[in-house]
Formats: sequence, C-alpha cells, structure tokens
Amino acid sequence: MLVNVKNRKFFLGKLLFITIVSIFLSACKSNNNVHKTPSFTGDISDNESWYALPLDSRMSVTQSSAPVSGINSSLVDMDIYIPIPNSSLCVPWDDLTAPARPCTLDDVDHDIEGDDDYEPVLNATLSTGSFSGVGEFKIRGNYSRTLAQKSYSMRLDSDINLLDYQRKFQLNKHLSDSSRIRNKLAYDLIRAIPNLTSLKTQFVHLSVTDDVNGTIDYGLYTHVEALREEFLINRGWNKDDNLYNANNFLFDEWALENLQTDEDGDPLNEANFNTFLEIKAGKDHRMISEMLRAVNSDQDIDSVVATYFSRDNYITWIALNLVLGNQDVSYHNYFLYNPIYGKKFYFVPWDYDGAWSSTQYLGKAEYGIAVLMEVPLHRKFLRIQKNRDDVYAMAEKLRTDYITNIRMQELIDSYESSVLQAEPTISSWRTKAEELIPQVDTNIALYKSVIGHPMPFYERASYSNGTFSADWDVSEDFEGDAIVYDLNVSSDYDFNTTVLSEQNLTGLNYTNNTLNLAPGTYYMKVTSRELDDPTHYQEAFNRLRDPADTKTIYGTVAFDVQ
Repeated sequence: MLVNVKNRKFFLGKLLFITIVSIFLSACKSNNNVHKTPSFTGDISDNESWYALPLDSRMSVTQSSAPVSGINSSLVDMDIYIPIPNSSLCVPWDDLTAPARPCTLDDVDHDIEGDDDYEPVLNATLSTGSFSGVGEFKIRGNYSRTLAQKSYSMRLDSDINLLDYQRKFQLNKHLSDSSRIRNKLAYDLIRAIPNLTSLKTQFVHLSVTDDVNGTIDYGLYTHVEALREEFLINRGWNKDDNLYNANNFLFDEWALENLQTDEDGDPLNEANFNTFLEIKAGKDHRMISEMLRAVNSDQDIDSVVATYFSRDNYITWIALNLVLGNQDVSYHNYFLYNPIYGKKFYFVPWDYDGAWSSTQYLGKAEYGIAVLMEVPLHRKFLRIQKNRDDVYAMAEKLRTDYITNIRMQELIDSYESSVLQAEPTISSWRTKAEELIPQVDTNIALYKSVIGHPMPFYERASYSNGTFSADWDVSEDFEGDAIVYDLNVSSDYDFNTTVLSEQNLTGLNYTNNTLNLAPGTYYMKVTSRELDDPTHYQEAFNRLRDPADTKTIYGTVAFDVQ
C-alpha cells in the first residue's frame, strides 16, 4: 500500500501524540513508579533549627529560670474561647436519642469512648499573645478521656493563618503522670538522637473562657506537635509523602488483608484501612501492601528490612523503647513515614507519657524485646543474633551518649519554673520528676534480665462434656535450648486453689477427660521454661481483668464450666 508523504507525516505525528499521551497517563497512574526518585532518602535525624524558637514570637512567653541550650522549656499562655450558644450542633451526651442542639463543653468532656460514633465538637477561638485563630475544639486521647481533667485538641480552620507553622494543637493534661514531664522529656531527649525524628513540644498554661462562666484556669498542659502535612513541610520533606498512625497494626497477614488498595493507591475500604493504619498524609498507599507481602513471605528478613526499612532507624527505635521503658508499642503508639516514590518506611516515636513507669512491668511478657514478639516483622528480625546484638549495643550507646543522668537533670531543672507556675499545687514535683533518672537504669536492668529467656506465646483453654482441653503456641527460644511447658488450672485467679497441675509437657496441647469440675469460672496458666535452666522461663501474652475489675492478671486465660 502506498502512502503519500503528507498522509505519512500526519500518521506519524498522530502516532507520536498517542504514544506521548500514553506514557504520560501511565506515569500519572503510579506515584511509586520505579523510575522516579524517592522524595527523601537517608537518615531522618532532626534539624535543630526547627526547635530553636519558642512556639511563636508573638506570644507572651515566660522563660524558665535555667534554660537549656536548644530546648524550648518556656511556658505559653493560651486561651480557648467557646461562644455560647455554640454554632456546632450535637445531641446531648446524656440523651443520645434527643434532637441535636448547640454543643456544650459538657458534651465534649463526656465523649469518653474514643472509638464510638459520638464525637461532639465545639467551634472556638484560640488566642495567645497577638495570635488569634478560629477552629474546632474537642477531646483527645484514649484512657485519659475518663480522667477528671481531659486532654484536648484545637485544629485551626485556616491553612494560612497558622501558629508557628502548625495548624493542629494537641493539648495533653498528663494527669496520671505525677511528674507531668514524661512526654516532653522524651521528645527533648530524642531530638539529639541520630536516626530518629522528634516532635516539637511546648508547655502551655491553658484557660477556657465562655460568656457564662468567664475564664477558668485549666493549669498545665503540654502541646505535642501533630503528625500531619505540616509536620512534613516543616522538616523540608514532601507534603505528599505518606504518614500513618498505627492504630491496630501488627505487620501481619490480617493487616495485609485489610490494607488493600486499587491501582491508583486509594484504599478499597478507607474506614477499614484507617482502623489499622490511620492515614495522616499521602495519596498513594500501595507500598504498604508490597511491604507487608514481603514481611509475611519466606524472604530473608534482613533483605526485607534492607529494602523496606531504614535499619538504623529501626534498631534505634527499638533500643529507645527499651531504655525509656516504653513497652506499649506492639500494635500502636508509633507512626510510619514513607517518602513518596520510595519503598522505605521509617518509625517515628509517639506517645511517651507511659514511659519511665515502674508499674508497667507486671507481666513478664512485657519485659525487654518479648513484648514485640507477636509482631512478625520484629519476631523475624530479632530472631537473628546479630540484630539482637545491634539493638542492645544501640541501647548502651543511647544511655552513654544521649539519655544520660546529666542531660535528664538539666532538662528537669529547665522545666521547673514553667511547671510550677502553671500548676503550683503539684505536690513533691521535683521528687517525682527526679525519680525518672534512676528509672532508666531499672529499665535497662529489666531488659537485660530476660536476655536468653524463652519468648511469650498465646494459650487457649476450654471445658466441654467433661473434657478439659488446652493448647498453646510454641514458645521460641532464640538460643535453641530445649523447652518444656508447665500447666496449672485453679478455681481462683491467684492460683491458690489448684485443681490440675502438669509439669514438663513437651507438646503444644493437653487433654484430660477425667477432670470433674463443678460449675464456675476457672483459670489456666501455661509457663514455658528451659529444660536445663528453670530460671529461664516465660508466660503467655494472655491477660485478663479480675472479676472486680481492679487489676490485670497476666499470663492467664479464663474458661467457664456450665
């Protein structure tokens, strides 16, 4: 077939146009295109300049008597004005079937369930110094919602009228922390630690004003920088980077099933996605599934970590939690940062008001790295001797170089003026604050005391038609020592009345059809131990509350007999 020159030029031009459009559309389809350069690579250590100034130069600031170089330990006066009646509508907290009417602070304070559908919000004005901005005021936190004084958040409506380049202010009361400084102390220490990024914190003297009650002094609060788009921008990162809050996330196959996305990276079920990983920033979330598939595959875990994580960041994050005794990190209380176009995920420390607490060490399954063993990523990584050695070496380095007694004392000294000015009735503040210093050595001694012990596991028990049945998962011993299991059943949770005791079991299940149990509730505890060294033992992950709901029973499961 002959084609004249004019038609051939038109045909080739049209073909070129179609090709260019196709390439463009294909490139737009994937924000994680392998040919694109990741928006960020390398170490996420902090740039100290972000923390150098007070919250805002326009504020009225009272400087502490002994300021520490590079640390903002000043106190900021902040007022939240709540118009009455409020323009925000909600149903009354004490009658959820009633019609909506203007929300009140009482409604907000009674939002004590963080995961239900009742979420009253007030339209309010934040004022401090010469700054004033309107936005939404609501309660925040989990267990702290039930305390006498609440923690709050204030999100400014404008993305232009920002306070210190921040839009959301998270005001934490820390009422259960008698020192009031654990969170701020942790983040101020983290700022100097390589491989991690910290958060800006600020002591706030909070007052709440309305036209009926006037101004009420709420005392001392601590603002902790919100991890959202502004967090990325203020560190010079890409505002389209991915940022996730771990809500119920174990890096397991269950998470993989629930974190699926379409070809453009949008969650197939956004509400379900956020139940596991709450999206704080980013638009293309396909890398989550790719990473989880690798973690839960048979691939060499060191290769997986090298591809999808920063090993230095990962090791430092684990070591930090060991040194500070921050054990509630298996399924939540951390963020994941994933730069756009990149494969790597970085751990971002979060929520340290429970660190330094001696009361948290009640169940042996919480000691040291044991608390991480229900997470496939951590279990596979820490199964390797070199990785454990590197974690422990980093913990020693943190204690020697960054989380020192001198540094902690300097920070505590710098906080005293602000804390006592905002809340002068706090009794024995300095004593409680300085107790945090030796607690670090207690944390280190505890994690060292269980090195070489078996790992925790889950146990199950039932009684049906006269037959008692129990089974449990393997208790892994990283050194390969022989493990046996001791099983005890009691009619009381303190195991004072034993009805069954079996020792030196080598399997992972047990059945007894001659155990004649009267109706009631019974308790079972399986303990693993090394055959040749009974001092090396471990409990199950299982825990329950006593019938009066006054304490937690560790390593124990309950079952009923009808």
